Amino acid sequence: MTSTLFAIIILGLAGIFWMNAARARELAVGISRAACNRERYQFLDDSVYLQRVALRWTPSGLRFRRMYRFEYSENGRARDMGYVLLIGNQLEAVHIRGRHTIEQEQENQINRQEQTSPSPGAGQDNIIPFPGKQRRKSDRRY
Repeated sequence: MTSTLFAIIILGLAGIFWMNAARARELAVGISRAACNRERYQFLDDSVYLQRVALRWTPSGLRFRRMYRFEYSENGRARDMGYVLLIGNQLEAVHIRGRHTIEQEQENQINRQEQTSPSPGAGQDNIIPFPGKQRRKSDRRY
């Protein structure tokens, strides 16, 4: 009885891990394709492959950190390598040709906002807008 229950639990956990890994791979393919399109590169083979998996502590708890590699081409002949880092199902970074990463892009946006925003206490709120979906006034809940 206990060995059957133990086997069912193990199979259930393996199924959950497999579904989570498949979802992360789909995200990595979409992110890689979008990054290549944004940089006007050709996303080759329409696929990514898992290079590395590790466990990381995050504020949300223990998560898998996965590195997916992909190939792209600038001119259609030479192949270059890029990678996508995911923590759980959240994007950590995209690296293309050593000069473009999501982390660098976000830091540049924050630096530009700091340079253009007035000093604190000048009558402005100390709110830094986050990129992404903007909420409409009708969506706000008080």
